[in-house]
Amino acid sequence: METKQSRRHFLKACAQSGAACCALLAWNRHLPATEVPEEKQEQKLKPIDFSKLSYCGFPCVQVCELYKATLENDEKAKKLVYEKWGWKEKFGVDYDPEKVFCHTCKPGDKPKKVGMAECVIRNCAMANGMAACVQCQNLATCDKEYWKKWPDLYAFNMKNQARYLAEPGAALRELKTGL
Repeated sequence: METKQSRRHFLKACAQSGAACCALLAWNRHLPATEVPEEKQEQKLKPIDFSKLSYCGFPCVQVCELYKATLENDEKAKKLVYEKWGWKEKFGVDYDPEKVFCHTCKPGDKPKKVGMAECVIRNCAMANGMAACVQCQNLATCDKEYWKKWPDLYAFNMKNQARYLAEPGAALRELKTGL
């Protein structure tokens, strides 16, 4: 008989402990979040990594389909991007997996993709010594057709520019040439 009482007592204690834990967890959800302000501020001030942005500010290293397909040498994905982006119509290029690739618009010693030489944004940023348009003091008034085609990217750049300006030592640059 002693074992039955002991087991019953044990199960009752476990049930009560479980209920208490559930109550604490549920109550904790209603408490305000306790954050350390210094840590949160440090996250906000994390510098913009221009090596991950194209000249137009697009985070191609993180989200570009063609860049990813190039890295993975995925011919199916390259073909899909070729068709989706209308390379035949835009550049008059027939599909060739050797010609359809992207190493970003900052390829270093890697080959440049089709159409890169004609990119107005890339040419302007390079001619003015900028890593991205985010650094340009004329971004807010830039009237290049590119921004009309990609208004969401323009808005993204304006937000990034504000974030960039919050970085210590950040300064906008003047245009030397208005390409």
